[in-house]
Amino acid sequence: MKRKLLYSCVFILTTQIFVNIGFTQGIKNSKLQPGGPENSSAKIKLSNDGKKMSLFYNGSEIFEAQFNEKVNVTTTSTGNDLITQKIVIKLAKSNGFKAKVNGSSEAFAAETGGEAQKVFALIRTSHGPSNSLRNNAIYDRNLDWMLQASEGTIIRSKKDVGGLIRFNLTFKNNREELVFYPKYYQKHKNLPYYQPWTYKVYKEPITGWSSWWAYFREFTENDHKKLLDVWQRKQFSDYGYRFIQIDDVYQGENDRGRENSEVANTYYGGRPTTWLDWKKDLFPGGVTNYVNSINAAGFEPAIWMGCFFSDKKTAEEHPDWFVTDKNGKPVETPWVSYTMDATNPEVVEAIIRPTFRGLKNAGLEYVKIDQLRHFLYDCLHNNLDWCKRKGVTPDQIIRAYLQIAREELGENAFILSCWGTLPESIGLVDACRIGGDGFGPVTMQQYNSWNGVVWRNDPDHCDILPRKTGQGTGNITQTKGITAITNESIIRPALASIAGAMLILSDNPEVYENENNLVGLRRSSPVLFSVPGQLYDFDSIKTDWLKNHQRTEIISGKSPSAVDADQFGNVCPYWLNEFNTDIESWNVLHILNWSEKDKSGSASQTINFKDLGLDSSKEYLVYEFWTNKFLGVLKNQIQPEGLAPYGLQSFAIREKINRPQLISTNRHLSQGAVEVEMMVWDSNSIRGRSRMIGNDKYVMSFYVPDDYKLKTALVDGKPVVAEQDGNLLKVNYLPSKTTSLSWEINFTK
Repeated sequence: MKRKLLYSCVFILTTQIFVNIGFTQGIKNSKLQPGGPENSSAKIKLSNDGKKMSLFYNGSEIFEAQFNEKVNVTTTSTGNDLITQKIVIKLAKSNGFKAKVNGSSEAFAAETGGEAQKVFALIRTSHGPSNSLRNNAIYDRNLDWMLQASEGTIIRSKKDVGGLIRFNLTFKNNREELVFYPKYYQKHKNLPYYQPWTYKVYKEPITGWSSWWAYFREFTENDHKKLLDVWQRKQFSDYGYRFIQIDDVYQGENDRGRENSEVANTYYGGRPTTWLDWKKDLFPGGVTNYVNSINAAGFEPAIWMGCFFSDKKTAEEHPDWFVTDKNGKPVETPWVSYTMDATNPEVVEAIIRPTFRGLKNAGLEYVKIDQLRHFLYDCLHNNLDWCKRKGVTPDQIIRAYLQIAREELGENAFILSCWGTLPESIGLVDACRIGGDGFGPVTMQQYNSWNGVVWRNDPDHCDILPRKTGQGTGNITQTKGITAITNESIIRPALASIAGAMLILSDNPEVYENENNLVGLRRSSPVLFSVPGQLYDFDSIKTDWLKNHQRTEIISGKSPSAVDADQFGNVCPYWLNEFNTDIESWNVLHILNWSEKDKSGSASQTINFKDLGLDSSKEYLVYEFWTNKFLGVLKNQIQPEGLAPYGLQSFAIREKINRPQLISTNRHLSQGAVEVEMMVWDSNSIRGRSRMIGNDKYVMSFYVPDDYKLKTALVDGKPVVAEQDGNLLKVNYLPSKTTSLSWEINFTK
């Protein structure tokens, strides 16, 4: 991930502002950062003959429309800081017109909340430029602007040779209203530190395993060896799993016997040696063996650490290194004990910087930073007088800490903030654990408009066969045993993948020995990067709070706050992934029954293709992934079958064309997006190349019209098994190793 070198100057400049003008004014100015686009309405320019209209923003033309007659354009803008600009376009004679929008490489089409969602509520994501008929808006992340059109406007997206996204819009009426929102996420969603011109979203798959839920604080080096052994034998890296992350268990060999804060809650230490000198009784090989063994196994090492500091002697010797009360005594707060003043150069150089530098030098490129909520809520939000005396704000202190972490770990390191939704960390971390301990479906439908735009959402560990559940919410300290069913091993990792979120497993190694448990996790990885298909959240209760409240209202991190994502509640049963690759375009509709209710004996709701944003005049080929069932050529609608408890259906929906075509593959629930590297139709043949997994039978399913007949099927130049039943052709191949192989399906007509 590349970041412009803006952060250091941002902090220095804003700190100087607070020192000079005082704390009260500083609270307001803490939301202002230098650089970036102007916060202003778009400028309208009409041609001399009145038949061409352009919108300019930040010095560039973003919208252009041509008319057959002289157009009447009026505009009104409301708000001084929260600007909403309405532009009304009227034509006297013509009905409708066409326009073009010029976007950056990060622009995408999406929908704003409206009638389409009221008719059929779902959650949408886009992989590649979206052409859904539900779209009525264009968002450009590069400069954080949004242009909204009326529902029914057709928006077609295409990437040009330079990687920029161009949009062609078709308006249907003689009166159309556009709404322009500058700084849409920063101002209208109230995310002051969202400055996308300074950083890129981490786009690589974030997949792997964490020791926490599987072991808590009982994980050892021997357990680590067992995990690596089974993951190597089961080829987890070939399926796209990357990271092995040790959690809260290893640290503090040299902290034993030291006097700690009375409110440490078993989180002891905080000096650089806490994180670099591991407990010898649990991990005799230390961090060096941990890193080397993971690398040798074909994975990437990751680590948990906390921003707490509990050592009483250090706090007494250097009180000015920490947040203090009015008498100059270091304040003690739960979970973090003594909160480090990350603007103090002494504590920065003695503790914070050496910690992250040491982790970097040890070979760790993924760092999960915990207790940040307690750092902010329990300490800083309860000590605003200290902030005032220092001439800083709480958000500046926590950002200073994270800024040092980013500087030392490097721009390419992956940083995860934990736990709970922390807008103060935007731009400095790559992902955020947006809820409390534990995995649940609702987490991924709150903040769905942030994932892939602001950061990557982390729904917490995913135990594919849950054997325990947390008692309470937030910081889980007690659990009770439960019994899982097989379907959970599919739906749990699959939903994280469908949502484009992090997928970090956390089961005991024995779970992965059973092949029956591996279907879901193999078909769900890698997690493909996506952007939201909707610029609103399916459940907006959390983001609405953020828009209308001050962050300093939250003064305790013990329990989930008003902004932390829930795990359970009303689960959205429909997710739609849209794929527009250089090879082809299709959709995958996922239907979930995240409940213990058996619905398999009855048909589920009829789903109209129009409600999915598809052209209802077209015919579609529909294939269900998990049951390997071809539903045939469908028009207008689909009638899915009911689902068993924790059941999942994934329907690939491809527009029918008048020749043989690929309709599904069995490698990944996207049904072609992960492994199909090339595919062309030429001279009655489909030729392609796919990345196949060793000793995992690869199945490609094709639709063959009645007037075509199979001639030969080849993989790597050799004939392979091909089975045809009516219009459905299946081609099977078992590769001996993981590699990319060419294939060719030849037909006669």
